[in-house]
Amino acid sequence: MSSKSASKPLSSPTYLLSRLTKLTSTYSGLDASLMLVQYSSPLIITLLLQLAALNSKIRDRYRHVNGNKNAKFGLVQLAEGWGKMGGSIGEARVIFRAFGLLPILTWLLSLHPQPVQSLQNLLLSLHRRGLTAFHSPKTLPTLQALSLLLYYPLEHLTWLSSKGVIPLSGRRAAKAGLWSVRFWALYVLLDIYKLRQTYLSLLKRTHLLQHSKPPVSEDEAEGYELPSSSSTISTVAQASVPPSSVPAIKTEKATEAQAQAQVLRKEWAVWKNDVMINAYVLLLN
Repeated sequence: MSSKSASKPLSSPTYLLSRLTKLTSTYSGLDASLMLVQYSSPLIITLLLQLAALNSKIRDRYRHVNGNKNAKFGLVQLAEGWGKMGGSIGEARVIFRAFGLLPILTWLLSLHPQPVQSLQNLLLSLHRRGLTAFHSPKTLPTLQALSLLLYYPLEHLTWLSSKGVIPLSGRRAAKAGLWSVRFWALYVLLDIYKLRQTYLSLLKRTHLLQHSKPPVSEDEAEGYELPSSSSTISTVAQASVPPSSVPAIKTEKATEAQAQAQVLRKEWAVWKNDVMINAYVLLLN
């Protein structure tokens, strides 16, 4: 029953169109869609060139037999066109990222509502505790936000210089582009470290959930007896829960364990998706 309900939406064009519309109607979804086309361009171009080489061998053999010298196949031209399209999409993404600083600033201000005071506290902590001052849950997202805050202006400066909007020498433009790539690489490295820490946390939580004490079953609760009246006050206080409430406690614990397992499954799925995206971007870059 569940498989039928799961396969039905995938076979519905209306459902697929609504999902695609929802995906491309947001900035992040549109950028992800364009990124998929841009980063898949090298693979498609390689495939087209290999097909063109194979077709060239077959065509040469065909010409040798029949003397036909006018046979043409536009795979090379198609590969060139696809490369130009990928470059145009890359420039479009740069233009879209012109407003990328706004959410980064919002992110940074959400981490540090008072930036000047936060900077003063950081310098004071560094003076007192040294590098241990960076052992804060805000350190990693702050470094990521700062790396993007430096990456975006340098990328835009390089692109505007290539279009002649900003008069910048070739050497300075190349240096700005190099540093923009370095700050982007820093963000990626921090993201990889974040994924590693998330993996260790999820692994620990999964291990604890798997080895947690199972709840009391109803069969085990049937023979439950209260201690005699001669027991100490502490023992009576510990046994104050009536036997009839044991199944309810068991059900509550089972429900809590199921909820924790469901949350863990969702977080594992998000982690795997982030790993695949980072691996794909690193592979193509």
